[in-house]
Amino acid sequence: MSRIFRVFGVVVVLVVATALGFVARQAMEGTVSAPFGVGQVTSQAASEVFELSGQKFERWTKPRDVPDLRFSDPAGRPTSLSKFRGRVLLLNLWATWCPPCREEMPALDRLNARLGGDRFTVVTLALDSPAKADAFLRQIKATTLQNYTDTQGLALSTLGVTTVPTTLLINAQGREIGRLSGAAAWDEKPALDLIQSFLKESP
Repeated sequence: MSRIFRVFGVVVVLVVATALGFVARQAMEGTVSAPFGVGQVTSQAASEVFELSGQKFERWTKPRDVPDLRFSDPAGRPTSLSKFRGRVLLLNLWATWCPPCREEMPALDRLNARLGGDRFTVVTLALDSPAKADAFLRQIKATTLQNYTDTQGLALSTLGVTTVPTTLLINAQGREIGRLSGAAAWDEKPALDLIQSFLKESP
């Protein structure tokens, strides 16, 4: 029996090591897998691909419908994506346990400070507890980002997301223009030019 337990132990160690290696590779590539069993890849043809910081923003052939995802606002009250209709929305799914997410958050704050207003806004939706997300935003001294949190755990499956960070660009009518999986320098010229080009297209 002891030999069986030893063999079982070796198998468990190998499985864990493989999983950790996979996560480490993803972190180096700028993404981290969502928890196993959560999220579903949605097949969608991209008409254009824009490179941002080594990552690919894929613009869909036609904007697609987005479910009215429900989440919590900074005061802990229920809200949803429909609240942002009328503005182009950059929706970023992130978590404090995700290194690439933490790395790109200051750039998202600077982007929102530069372009945010009546026609455009950045919403960073944390897959975390409100307390952890708030503590991190305070730590980086975010000046424009608000503490929206996925308290019901619906964001990944509802939006068909399997890695974080993932960022969706949603038009003023609430339809998804495209998305990027991975971290990007959102406050640098390629990203600014991309977003401003979509703002020019929006009524």
